[in-house]
Amino acid sequence: MSTTIQTKSQHTDDTDSASTSGLSTSTQPDPGLASPEFQMPFLVRTKTDREKDQLRSEYHQQRRQTDASISGPRPHGLTNNVFSTFYHRVSMSWLLENKASVARDHLANERTFLAWLRTSLSLITVGVAITQLYQLNTVENGNKRLIGRALGGTFVALSIVFLYFANVRYFHAQYALTQNQFPASRGSVLVGSISVLCVLVAMFVVIITDKR
Repeated sequence: MSTTIQTKSQHTDDTDSASTSGLSTSTQPDPGLASPEFQMPFLVRTKTDREKDQLRSEYHQQRRQTDASISGPRPHGLTNNVFSTFYHRVSMSWLLENKASVARDHLANERTFLAWLRTSLSLITVGVAITQLYQLNTVENGNKRLIGRALGGTFVALSIVFLYFANVRYFHAQYALTQNQFPASRGSVLVGSISVLCVLVAMFVVIITDKR
């Protein structure tokens, strides 16, 4: 009986060793797959926060080294340093981190300010033209000259109002953008449109009632 049990256990050990050797043999890489023609696809691993911080610090260090190498001795280095120091002392600009659409948003805000400024200059031009138009004919009575001056002065006053709107709108939008917000303008557009409409209606009435 004991001999039979020993024979069975020996047979089991032989079977386990054979399966283990077969498994190790089957897990060996195929020489054909290791060839350059059949390379296994690589796996993309997402970087951790620590690795990202390390890469960011290396980038800033390289940037500082590059800036130091660029800002080396120049023929007019003293003049550039003087102007740079003067600019940094008198400049009122904000230094913002240029990420996402920060630069694009602030440049769009500047273009909006320039659009308001062009509108203000256009109103001044119209006011001066109307005033001079009523001054051309010296035979006319003083009443029409007074009307021309009133209309011209109204357009010049509107140009001042529009210039005020331009500055208020620019600085308000700039501050709101730094707070990740945007102020949709309503009051300035409404007041400007009504004012210009009133002046245009007044001009239309003057032209219709003018008798020569």
